[in-house]
Amino acid sequence: MKKLLKVILSLTLCASMLLTLMPFGLADGDDRLKVGAAKVDITGPITDISTGYNSLGDLMEGLLTRLYARAFVIDNGNTPVVFVSAELVHMTESIKPGVMAKLRQDKYDMFSEENVMLTATHCHSSTSNTSWFALYDLINGVPGYDDESYKIIVRGIAKAIEQAYDSRVSGSASLVYAETEISASNRSADAFLTNKNVGSYGYAVNADGTFSYETGLKAAKNAYNHEMAGIILTAGGKDIGFFNFFGSHGTSNGIDNTLVASDHKGYAALKVEEEMGDGFVAAFAQADSGDTSPNAVNEADYHEAFLRPNEIYGTDVIENQIIHGKEEANAALNLINHAERTPLTGDFAVNYTAVDFSDITVDTKYVGEYYMPYDDLSSGTVKTSEPCIGAGIIAGDEEGAPVDNAAEGAVRHQFVWNEETQSYERIPCDFTMIDLKGLQYLFKPLWPTAMKILQSDGYDEAQAEKVVCLAVGKLMQKAQPLQIMRMGSVAIAGVPFELTFEQANRTRAVLEETLSAAGVTKVIIATHANAYSQYVTTREEYAAQHYEGATCLFGPWSGAALTQELDKLAQGIVSGEKADAGAALMQKTPFKLVYTAAAIANPVIDRKGYGKVKADVSKAEYEKGEWVTASFSGVNPRHVSILTLKDSELVDGYSYMEVQKLVDGKWITVLTDTDPYTTFRCVNSARDGWTATAGWLIKGDNFEDGTYRLVYNGIAKRLVKAKMSYIPFSVESSQFNVSCDS
Repeated sequence: MKKLLKVILSLTLCASMLLTLMPFGLADGDDRLKVGAAKVDITGPITDISTGYNSLGDLMEGLLTRLYARAFVIDNGNTPVVFVSAELVHMTESIKPGVMAKLRQDKYDMFSEENVMLTATHCHSSTSNTSWFALYDLINGVPGYDDESYKIIVRGIAKAIEQAYDSRVSGSASLVYAETEISASNRSADAFLTNKNVGSYGYAVNADGTFSYETGLKAAKNAYNHEMAGIILTAGGKDIGFFNFFGSHGTSNGIDNTLVASDHKGYAALKVEEEMGDGFVAAFAQADSGDTSPNAVNEADYHEAFLRPNEIYGTDVIENQIIHGKEEANAALNLINHAERTPLTGDFAVNYTAVDFSDITVDTKYVGEYYMPYDDLSSGTVKTSEPCIGAGIIAGDEEGAPVDNAAEGAVRHQFVWNEETQSYERIPCDFTMIDLKGLQYLFKPLWPTAMKILQSDGYDEAQAEKVVCLAVGKLMQKAQPLQIMRMGSVAIAGVPFELTFEQANRTRAVLEETLSAAGVTKVIIATHANAYSQYVTTREEYAAQHYEGATCLFGPWSGAALTQELDKLAQGIVSGEKADAGAALMQKTPFKLVYTAAAIANPVIDRKGYGKVKADVSKAEYEKGEWVTASFSGVNPRHVSILTLKDSELVDGYSYMEVQKLVDGKWITVLTDTDPYTTFRCVNSARDGWTATAGWLIKGDNFEDGTYRLVYNGIAKRLVKAKMSYIPFSVESSQFNVSCDS
């Protein structure tokens, strides 16, 4: 009996020691799992700041829907895993260092680069100007860095993480996924069809690489990842949060949009949160969206600009994000309500590194059969290159800005077999062969000179088919953060790139094979994570030099390099070995940084008259589907951003505009600037000062017949008794009646 007791005691001690040694262990059914979710407004300046399309001269002029950061914490009692989805066009390399510094300042020392993953939804209707490097601040609507925007984003993301962590309760996390019917299109179908394995997807391509128009159209309509995968957090018998991944560019709002908005993923999040209620937090993160558009193929020619809902259905332009967003929201609700749930029990582990992507030696086993016939693989390795932008971008893309007289893929070097030498020869791009309205004749004499001035001519060999127009190694961060967070049977791989559909498939296949040894059955690739560094395509797509290949910065082997470096992290997850921290990342704002004009100094005192109606509502009776607007003499909306950073009570629950309804003799606010059917625009002129315009497209479910008015809420900056003060004010339009019967 004593022997039996000793055996039992020994086994108990051994089991206890094994559990203690598990670095991020969570035994099946362990009740130590805690979950939390939170969202925080990160809407910064809405005027005098660049749009997300990087169109020179285009600046934001107001607000369509607010931007949020949503944070999710899954804590196994040892190390909490944090995932954040922020409604931004880019998770620029500056943001995560700022967030981590704020968390350390606030004594949240349990967070590190390893266990915190920050992602952007890539909504092109959000603001930019937040990078610490020149490349992503120079090519904006207004060049430079906007510290107010940056600080509000960092502050909001950190606050969301802290609130999610502080709100943790005992619960569970579950994986769900399914094929969806979400509409999308491949905006680079011809490049996709150059991939050697497209036959396995059912596309008929001839041996010489040619294919029928019907095949190209089919690829444009279908060659994207139809799956939505996500993680549901549950506590107290109810779901409290859900973050999911579906690849679709944040381009529902067009290139001419000048209103800050969260695009279709932001609308989907609001819709699901409304449907679920009770503080539910929903985030719609990006997956492999590099060549995937939410917009529709032009049936007449799939190479032409894709069509947005307003062009197809005659709806208003602000409904583009709503129409696309409803599809993603419905897919998410279907997963929440009907999908089979796989509880995330078992080991938790994280692995992180930063890699200088300009200098990676890649083992050709990660190249496999995917190379061009003229590639030299004899050494057993290939290398990445200094980052370079290709001239192929001059053709634009089908997302909304293709150039009529320059086709994608035309601006590239060719490799031609020479029978005499029995070798391939590189034939430089001949710009005179491209219809650029006469500009091509200037390229021929000017291009060699320009290449030397820009120091770009030295990378032709490393960049292969790419016609290098600008080497950007000194203008951007070359070190790229890579991360894997494993939670039981699911692993999320975070990358700072936009991956094409096929490149993501190839990378994911390698990671799933490696991580299967650790019991992982599902790998999710989270793009736009922790930093941003343009596109990564397959080798074949790179050779095609469409828009995505021209902006695959680190050369033809970028895809193989990414797969290799992520696989190293995956191997570490399996073996329990932590990766080296890797290349150094900038940790604080550099001293030498060019600021935008609006960010250099605080807004001036408001001296012109404000708070008066300038253009009242146009009539007394409106019907459903009509626009109602009113304009007012206003003030600089950047006062709101400044007060936000000061944690002023003046901006607690602040809305630039309201729709109010007359109920029992009292005016009740029924809509604010958070509603997707309201707009706020604010423009400045030297003669008239600021003009604020509140708008309401009378649609949606949140109104009934009745009497309404529009309200503009401003905060003026004034000198009061020689002291600088901020004075809130409101001004109302005339009342008007709305009928819903039409």
